[in-house]
Amino acid sequence: MGRFTASWIFVAILSAIPIGTSRAEADEAGAWIRVNQVGYLPDDPKIAVLSSGEPLDGEFTVGDLKASIGPDQGAWGPFAHNYRLDFSAIREPGRYRIQFGETKSPEFAIGADAHAKVPPALLEFMRLQRCGDNPVTNTKCHQQDAIDVDTGEKIDLVGGWHDAGDRLKHMITTSYCVAALQLIDDDGARDEARYGAPLIRKLHPKPDVIYVQIGDDRDHRPPQTLWDDDQSDYGWGPGGPRSAWPATGKPQGPKYKNASTGKASLAGRCSAAMTLSGDLDAARSLYKLALDNPGVAMSVPVAAPHYYGESTYHDDLEWAAVELYRATRDPRYRTEAIAHADKAGDNVWMGRDAHGHYEFFPYVNLAHWRLYDLVDAPVQKRLAEYYRKGLERIRDRALKNPYRIGTPLVWCSTNDVIAFATQARLYERMTGDDQFRSLGAEARDWIFGRNPWGVSFVIGVPDGGRASSRPHHMFYKLADHLPVGGLVDGPVTKQINDGLKFSPFEADPLARFQSDVAVYHDEFADFSTNEPIIDGTVSLLLLLDLWQGS
Repeated sequence: MGRFTASWIFVAILSAIPIGTSRAEADEAGAWIRVNQVGYLPDDPKIAVLSSGEPLDGEFTVGDLKASIGPDQGAWGPFAHNYRLDFSAIREPGRYRIQFGETKSPEFAIGADAHAKVPPALLEFMRLQRCGDNPVTNTKCHQQDAIDVDTGEKIDLVGGWHDAGDRLKHMITTSYCVAALQLIDDDGARDEARYGAPLIRKLHPKPDVIYVQIGDDRDHRPPQTLWDDDQSDYGWGPGGPRSAWPATGKPQGPKYKNASTGKASLAGRCSAAMTLSGDLDAARSLYKLALDNPGVAMSVPVAAPHYYGESTYHDDLEWAAVELYRATRDPRYRTEAIAHADKAGDNVWMGRDAHGHYEFFPYVNLAHWRLYDLVDAPVQKRLAEYYRKGLERIRDRALKNPYRIGTPLVWCSTNDVIAFATQARLYERMTGDDQFRSLGAEARDWIFGRNPWGVSFVIGVPDGGRASSRPHHMFYKLADHLPVGGLVDGPVTKQINDGLKFSPFEADPLARFQSDVAVYHDEFADFSTNEPIIDGTVSLLLLLDLWQGS
């Protein structure tokens, strides 16, 4: 512990202390008000959910507003009765609580700056995740990354971010983070992109080579250590160089195989990241690699059969082409971007009950938005329709439950929720059609605590609220440092949860709120619902930026 500064330890321990109304107090009340604990912009739709095991009637109050709780919306999840409390009429800046009888919501803000403290927290998590040279801990790690597993060649792949609570670096997610961060109107986001961008360039040392992963799941074997003391053995001794896995364009893995079919998904996204970073030579080379190798590159399983099974790539080719057109104004790239857009179409996962792990990553096709203002009216109409079709399918599902959640509750479900909210926001900005605004706001609010557990899925956010506080992250377990700002995976179906093996943990304080619909544990042991992820964290940062903008 001596390698951390005293002030760093002090802040970390303070951050880990849970604050707010106790769960026991909430349970005793017999009714619960679920609300976005961070808060609302003045013109936001504002709908809380009052949930109970018994039927209720009467009025709720918020500030000077008094209104009926409305009709019973029926049973869903752990609650037999649910009521939607609409207080959209309140626009005056301030701090508020909703009250129904003796039941009170957590405090929340209304105002133009309601979200102001969230982006800095999200970026602080990204800084904590930095691999190579970490500004939060003032330590270096993984300075020997990496050795090509096929050729035995030493490759400089130092840098980037650790993907989640472990020590791996997945280029599937890193490539997205570098590109998406540069679309955010924030100096801190752009600075973080500048940290990640050099690794993307180094992934592509030769015209036909791109690395998909650095390290692998041998990282999960004991001993558990912090990143700067990684003793994983990849065949070159404990704490030695890590494996560099080149994308081969075909099924890959020494024992278990992924289902890779090409390189275009990864190379296309990396091309977009490089164009946005100003490295056009690398961007062009990566785009050519993507065109020459259609198909998807998946992460590589080694000790266990699990991998990121991305299945789409036309969206990544479109993103590569549209960013190249924006940078060069070469008409060839716009023509190709339109062709890729029509092949990508709408997001086919939207409306499904489930999908595979990272099957449709990054879940929202940002290239449609980036292309929209560069094309004529007929193409614009098609692009908007691709967004609208997916949004309509989610709406059909969401309207069937009182929490208005219509995305699949699969592993990393928060990614899906944020993707829907982002697509709704982009559709409105592109077309002026606000029919999905309320549902988009309710999806955002789900992230910040308007969910059956009443927990914000952003670690430690808001300060003083009910948020994830026991995440599956080594800094929480080994260094008493709460990784504030990390977006956790979020709830999964009971079927998924029951199929996993966790280390034992104490009695679940959220047990009253678990159900056949979904399960979430604010416990270190639950790596499926409570592990923070860099791609989800960046996606939330982008959503908040888009939501704040006109």
